[in-house]
Amino acid sequence: MPELRLTHLTSKAIREGNFDTAVLPIGATEMHGDHLPFSTDTITAEAIALRLAEEIGTALVLPAIDYGMSQHLLAWPWTLSFRPATLTQVVIDVAESLLEHGITRLLTVSAHDGNPAAIEQAARELNRRHGMVVASFGGWQGMSRRLLAGRYDIDLDHAGSSEMSMILHVAPDLAHQEWAVDLPNQRDTEPIRVFGAFSNVVPHGWSGQPSTGSAEEGAAMLDAIAAEVGPFLRELAANGWTNGSWMSGISMESQG
Repeated sequence: MPELRLTHLTSKAIREGNFDTAVLPIGATEMHGDHLPFSTDTITAEAIALRLAEEIGTALVLPAIDYGMSQHLLAWPWTLSFRPATLTQVVIDVAESLLEHGITRLLTVSAHDGNPAAIEQAARELNRRHGMVVASFGGWQGMSRRLLAGRYDIDLDHAGSSEMSMILHVAPDLAHQEWAVDLPNQRDTEPIRVFGAFSNVVPHGWSGQPSTGSAEEGAAMLDAIAAEVGPFLRELAANGWTNGSWMSGISMESQG
């Protein structure tokens, strides 16, 4: 795999690479039990961002945002959080820096459930101010569960088996499966979301069975996500990185 991280490249390499798209990983710094690092969400976002940048073919991965909107996890020491408005503004600032250099194509990749609302707000504001279309990826666990149903039992838990699998695959030295304590899975069948402190739901700070995670499952999740998302990203690029009638087949002439 070629080097696609902006911070690892020189200006000469970037000029010769003809890159026209930026991928921004957005993670979090928060407790993931005794068995996974505080950087779990950031490591995951970076891993997915690199795979999607490879699928695009002309994309560079920007330095990850290590802080997310983690106010609902502040019950656990050393969890750090942006306010939603702060995360929104950080994404806007990064995007407006890109626009200064003529980079108008941005994909955000979030691996933390607290981030999407702030990212969406930034995307809508950037479109209003500059006409910039921001593509956004999130929900990696749910997508993995759907794509790998019948092969793996992917959970949606915080610091459970799927997050253990991802870290075992991407950063195995940071995973401590020998310290994992299994707990019941968090319920994920509620018809609506209920907002409040996450510690009310999972008092230990994690749920699920991290002892069952595997590097093999982590690799399978990344492969499945890339195979699912990659073709759409290439189609988006072919259509000028903007939403339009190519997404619906409905034109102004369709009404007759």
